[in-house]
Amino acid sequence: MSPTISELQDVLDWQAIVVMQAVDERGGATVDDITDATDLGRGVVESRLQQVTTLGLVAEAETDAGTVYELTGQGHGAAGAGLYDEYDLVGEADIDDLAEQVAGLLDRRDALRAEVGELRDDATEIREKATRQFGDREDVRAEFESLMADIESLATALDGDESGTADD
Repeated sequence: MSPTISELQDVLDWQAIVVMQAVDERGGATVDDITDATDLGRGVVESRLQQVTTLGLVAEAETDAGTVYELTGQGHGAAGAGLYDEYDLVGEADIDDLAEQVAGLLDRRDALRAEVGELRDDATEIREKATRQFGDREDVRAEFESLMADIESLATALDGDESGTADD
């Protein structure tokens, strides 16, 4: 009886899945092909190939080029039934999408910083006008102190602890 997808997911790690996908995508591959395609070490590739071969998901075929590994019918069935889905492997497109989102957020942060700076300047100018018009009234002074504290709080929140960012 063949193992279920759940059982396979319990037994196989992400490296085994990456190896299987490399074999699947190429319609058969040598250890060197898989090592090059996955950036996994040769020993890891050989170990995971042994594992998926033992499970009946991959078969070895001897050719003039050496040993070629191919998915078996059971391997194709497991892949089609969603074996790869559980691992939700990160691809280059995913990383590019995240990088684009981060760049957009950094641009928004920079725009907000500029707006807060303009807000600070406007508030300072209005405070000076209000002081000339109302003198040193406590209620006016308190209102502007509160407003300036809020502006500084926004500025501080935008600046945050930037020690975790690479470039600013």
